[in-house]
Amino acid sequence: VIRSNKILLDRLLIEKQLGEALSHRYQAAGEVAAFLTRQWKSVTVGTNFIVKIQDCLPDELTSSTFVRFSIWNEGILVGQFAEPIKLAHYLNVYFSKMPIERGSRLTPSMFLERPVDVLKQYAGSVPGKSPLNGYQLGSSIKASTPLKWNHLSKVTLVRKGKIVNVFASGNGIYVTMKGMSLEDGVEGGMVRIRNLSSEKEFQAKVLNENSVKVHL
Repeated sequence: VIRSNKILLDRLLIEKQLGEALSHRYQAAGEVAAFLTRQWKSVTVGTNFIVKIQDCLPDELTSSTFVRFSIWNEGILVGQFAEPIKLAHYLNVYFSKMPIERGSRLTPSMFLERPVDVLKQYAGSVPGKSPLNGYQLGSSIKASTPLKWNHLSKVTLVRKGKIVNVFASGNGIYVTMKGMSLEDGVEGGMVRIRNLSSEKEFQAKVLNENSVKVHL
């Protein structure tokens, strides 16, 4: 039996290859699906063919893009192509299990994960497995609503007037002291602190409800 090492690179196969190549190019989580928007003339290639992306306009994952690519077989150029392409990027995102009120502290147990195309109506959705600690809901949402980043606000951890531990380091020096926060601060945010012993004021980064850090 003579086995042929030639295959027909048809529309379905080139779309699959383009989706995988673009996913790799952008290091995208989940699945990227590509859909040609023009007629595709099938090409005969060897089983070890590869697709190389030359450039994309715009050069990012968007729902519509123009891609220049080449097809190679055993190191030999088969052809150069330029095609308008529709893209879908399927990711698991958080959907609320129940109505959640504004101001609620969020935990993953409040949500289910479903795969959706985040390039279209689900753009800005929060991917499943994203850490939700440190966030609260900035606006109420109904059940079965995709959670979006613009729904979230950082939780205020440090309140104005609160006494906190200050961790200071730099140039091989490491000291701790007590300070008073002169303003509210969120996790990772900057706040003004007054040293309780020297009365000196400085900016520090919020670590948690009781601690901030500063570089000397």
